[in-house]
Amino acid sequence: MKSRFTFNGIRRATSPASAQPGDCLSIVNLKQKSGSLVPAGSPEVYYKMNDPDCRLLYIHNCYDGEHYISADQNLLYHEAFADKETQELTKISEKILVLESPVTSIQSIGNTLIVVCSEKVYYLLYKNNAYSNLGERPEIPEISFYPYTKYTDAYNVSEYTFMKGYNTPTRLDTEDINYFNTAYYNAFFQLQEKAWDRYYFVQPILIRYALKLYDGSYLYASSPVMLAQPDPIQPCRMSIRLKNSNELCTGSFQGQIIAGNYSISYFVHSINLNDWSDIVKSIDIYATPEATIFEPDQKQQGLTYKINRTELNGIVSFVLNGDISFLDQETIQKRYLQSPLFYKIASIENYTELEIGHSYDIDNKIRPDMLVHEEVLSPDNTTLLSTGAQVSYVYNKRLHLANLTRKLFPGFPLSLFRADQRYTGVATAYIVTYLKTERGESRVVWSGQLNFYGVNFSPLLSYPDSNAYQMDIVVKYGTMIYRGSFPLTPSEYENRADYLEPSLTPIVLKSDPSGGSSLVVPQPENDTYLQNNILRVSKPENPFSFPAELTYAISNKDIIGIATVTSALSEGQFGEFPLYLFTEEGIWALQNGSGETCYGLQHQLSREPLSKDYPIIPLEEAVVFTSNKGLSFLQGATVQSLLSFDEIIYEDNNLVKFQDISETLLLSTYDSTPLSQYIKKSIMAYNSLDKELIFCQPGQQYSIVLYLPTLYMYRTTQTYTSFLSDASHLLGQNQSGVVYNLREKATSFNQEVSILSRPISFQSDTLQRWREISLRAYNSIQNVVLSLWGGHDPEDAFTCVGQISCSRTLSGRVTLRVTGPAYKYYRIIMTGIVSSDFHLDAVDVIFNLIDHPYRLR
Repeated sequence: MKSRFTFNGIRRATSPASAQPGDCLSIVNLKQKSGSLVPAGSPEVYYKMNDPDCRLLYIHNCYDGEHYISADQNLLYHEAFADKETQELTKISEKILVLESPVTSIQSIGNTLIVVCSEKVYYLLYKNNAYSNLGERPEIPEISFYPYTKYTDAYNVSEYTFMKGYNTPTRLDTEDINYFNTAYYNAFFQLQEKAWDRYYFVQPILIRYALKLYDGSYLYASSPVMLAQPDPIQPCRMSIRLKNSNELCTGSFQGQIIAGNYSISYFVHSINLNDWSDIVKSIDIYATPEATIFEPDQKQQGLTYKINRTELNGIVSFVLNGDISFLDQETIQKRYLQSPLFYKIASIENYTELEIGHSYDIDNKIRPDMLVHEEVLSPDNTTLLSTGAQVSYVYNKRLHLANLTRKLFPGFPLSLFRADQRYTGVATAYIVTYLKTERGESRVVWSGQLNFYGVNFSPLLSYPDSNAYQMDIVVKYGTMIYRGSFPLTPSEYENRADYLEPSLTPIVLKSDPSGGSSLVVPQPENDTYLQNNILRVSKPENPFSFPAELTYAISNKDIIGIATVTSALSEGQFGEFPLYLFTEEGIWALQNGSGETCYGLQHQLSREPLSKDYPIIPLEEAVVFTSNKGLSFLQGATVQSLLSFDEIIYEDNNLVKFQDISETLLLSTYDSTPLSQYIKKSIMAYNSLDKELIFCQPGQQYSIVLYLPTLYMYRTTQTYTSFLSDASHLLGQNQSGVVYNLREKATSFNQEVSILSRPISFQSDTLQRWREISLRAYNSIQNVVLSLWGGHDPEDAFTCVGQISCSRTLSGRVTLRVTGPAYKYYRIIMTGIVSSDFHLDAVDVIFNLIDHPYRLR
């Protein structure tokens, strides 16, 4: 009888007795091509690292060429450069960044290189043939605002005759006091209008700044502060001399009601945005309108006055002194705390020309009552938190970060809360802010040096988190310690907590006689937390800005991976699911949103728990992912299994040890590590040219390769410790620091190969006597050994039936003729060295079935 079969690759999911002819326990360095087995070949050497511990991680495509980025533990290097025109690869090996923790991934958008670590994200900008380290975000410019009184205007109050005379008066009747009430009311509007015509302010305002980026978005906004004149509410006072004769007052002389009006200036304590000058386009200043400090229908109420009697040189005088309080102080304070909107009043575009220690005027050209028509600030205080990520991905020119580590903002520098430009010297200080969160009590600490210390601070203090409930400020100036403790209340319109001095006057810290002369800065507590199921998405082409509305909660457990297909798909087919998220609760698809919404709906496609120990990789039209069950294929909304890992190795592999082969080939052939164990914590790459998935497990002597069109699996003695894959590269680096181009292989070579078949039976549980076995093979071989082994139990030891060794150019077959007893199962072993043009098409077997036991001999 004759039978022909081909080697199917490594297939170990069935028992030995159920194995099909051609199933192999191991095939090394023989790949499938056009139905034949050919040598896998060796990839070409692409680059050699100076230090084998340095790993090539990323290729950054810029305007002048490709920049190769590598890392050695916490050091990041500009490793090499490939010129765009010549493609010549030049070694650079320049250190560009020192990291606080190892890199989890590297991404890029345009000329910006994004280094993602578990606790922080770093940005580097390639410009003028070098990388500039931007850090995590720009240093906060230390700019404080203060009011500068420009004019003091007066409203003239005409003479007035009382309805009746008052003898040594202390109070006036309602009819008479209403005259002054009305005068004050009229003065308020006339003086206010005069100031507004000059573009000056009268009443207190809140003011802050924000960093505007190149695309018009804002990176973060500073803490708002209050600007007010020494008498915060204007007009601040009225003083009218009364007419009297022998202490009988009959009316009032002409008098004045005074109101100051002010412009805004700012003082530069510190600024260092030069590295960010291509990113930050301006420092924009925003202010609130003046609060309404009275109710128009209550204008007849609120004048607080007192009639003072004085006597000088026998002359008695009476003066009516009053000030306005149309609303009580608590209501005015509440109105400022509830100011929901900040409007743009100025923009500092030449901020690189600002000088530290200098004051500048804001040339406001907007009437305060017209602020409501200007651009509104939408502060997002979450941008102030330090963020790291375990998972990152760039899709549609947006940076996606997931499985986050967040660190609370330490607080704004104390210099931002300065209330005037006067300073007395250098001081050191710290601010402790206490928060109550769902994780319990937290404490954050800012500390630093104040080079321009002044004693007056803004009446408004704030921290950009509504969970904050107390702020303690401590300053050491000279030998003295000054301190203050301020309760914070949540803002109704912003994620912020505030304290506002009831009098609206500057805060002055009190000296602490018992404070000693040293400043001991406390440490933060519970200021770091995890958001394992959170995805943050940046604005398009802007990896610095992550709007709060582009934050998504995916499942209830860890996000372990993000993927998309690498080729465009039609919307009707799969395009409605552009982004896949792999979690410990299964797979989710995010559907495209509309307008400003990046992603609309979430759909759970699979509930199978996944682990970060198993790799995920996108293909052209699908995503391949692994789990402890096997290899699966995700296309559109459909998940299907490609390869099962439920294998158990029953066979005895000791027989391969009798082959005269190299130790590397022996270990690669003999190893029986189950796939589920091998692929766990392995690295994976996809060779789009060969349609092969490559798996590498650190510490193993071989790689596993899966040819996707037929699921043919084999091993290769070429091993790697890392892969670098993008649209135009597939590089693998080994433990010696040699980098290979997996898309380019040598055209002429000799390679060691091996085949170890599983038990073969052409009729189940039937004795067979094999007479001849022929490998239909072509071209050169060296020291190739073909052996046949027989046995009655597929899980027991096998006996060598025959063996042949040859070294020649094959014209069609290698034949082994054997004589001997019949066996129920046979195994084939082939080892040796073959040339690059070798190919093995099939195996022909001539055999007899033995129907009766006495025919065994």
